[in-house]
Amino acid sequence: MPQGTICKTVHQYNSEPVPDAVMKKLVEIAKDYSSVKNYVYQRYGGIGGLSKIYPGYTVQNEMTASGLRARLGLPSVYFYLAIFDALGDIKNQWTQIKSRTEKCIRENANLTPEDRHYLRYVMKQSRCFESILLKQEIVLADEWKNSFAQVRSCVEEGQLNQYLRRQVRRHIKKLHTDGADGFMVSGQAYRYDDHGIYLAIKEKRKRIFIPLTDNNRYTSQINIRIFPEEGNIVIHVPVETRVKQNENYHNTIGLALGIRNMFVTDQGNVYGEKFSEYQYALADFVREGNARYRKNKGNNPGRKKYMAGRDKLEATLHTYINTEINRMLKIEKPAVIYLPKLPQSSRAGINKKINNSISMWQKGYVRSRLTQKCREQSITLVEVFGKDISNECSQCGTIGKKTKDIFICNACGAKLPERENTAKNALKRGQMN
Repeated sequence: MPQGTICKTVHQYNSEPVPDAVMKKLVEIAKDYSSVKNYVYQRYGGIGGLSKIYPGYTVQNEMTASGLRARLGLPSVYFYLAIFDALGDIKNQWTQIKSRTEKCIRENANLTPEDRHYLRYVMKQSRCFESILLKQEIVLADEWKNSFAQVRSCVEEGQLNQYLRRQVRRHIKKLHTDGADGFMVSGQAYRYDDHGIYLAIKEKRKRIFIPLTDNNRYTSQINIRIFPEEGNIVIHVPVETRVKQNENYHNTIGLALGIRNMFVTDQGNVYGEKFSEYQYALADFVREGNARYRKNKGNNPGRKKYMAGRDKLEATLHTYINTEINRMLKIEKPAVIYLPKLPQSSRAGINKKINNSISMWQKGYVRSRLTQKCREQSITLVEVFGKDISNECSQCGTIGKKTKDIFICNACGAKLPERENTAKNALKRGQMN
């Protein structure tokens, strides 16, 4: 992407309910799209498919030869996008597997430094990794042979290889999708006209028309989400937009992110005061809904009503998050924001209700939206080291104590809200680096 631009997603909506006949055709495409993805998951989602998924053209050729597209009658503009959509999920799973395995290696006290070095080496060298998992002889290019021979000479190779296989088996999952709620569309499969969009369908040389609420036109690959019961669709369009330059954004601030108040600045300004209300409402709904489902699971009560309620609460929460981030940026006018590195989710808590709320704390969404909006506004977002950042006094640096969300330092007598103290430390640590 050219310098000074970013990619963001815009949405388009149908201006009137989609007719049942048209929605039926969209559902057919979505179901076939899902079937193609599941076929790819089944054939290439395991260890045996690891050597074929990068960059993915082998999979594409084999899928072409499989005859699946002809059996489904699915146009190629959807068929090949489904393949690469599924491959993206498989690659993402392998990234997660390696990350979790790396964590296990790091935390395993029985491994020596040489053991860890060997395991990390073979995980980064794709040929080594694939050969070990498939129990094949490791064949490397000449430039890698000497270094690998040196690394393997210091360890019990067989035991470590078995340890690596065990970790992969532990973390790998069988990918599958039951959803048929959408599909990707390439630029060749649609066109805009008459204040709406024409989409290719399974019938040759025919398209369906859906009127839209706007007359904007795009040429990029789009994502269609369908809602048959409501008769609606939502089109997700990635667009390239120019970064805004705000000359009056010149402040440097520290931020603390919390589950009660979304943001507190180093000056004590609070944004997202109702964040906990929306967060707890969603967590309570999910907890109670899951409890009811487990209680009546034998009667097969279904989950449509539950999922609709959850989606509605989550959408309301996301709207609130975005509104408060926009308000914070508009008022604070920051050029640089320092934010503590977000902690890992914890299962510890006072009771199950709090545990459930913390596990559903959407800090990742808050962080991603803040990052995106900072990029759009040319604001520098810096993540600072977070250890003891809430326990350290922002005035003298001594470790203090927290009582009912108030930080107290016995050394210098400082007394201020805990989140404000954290934000001050974020600013302090950021400016020191």
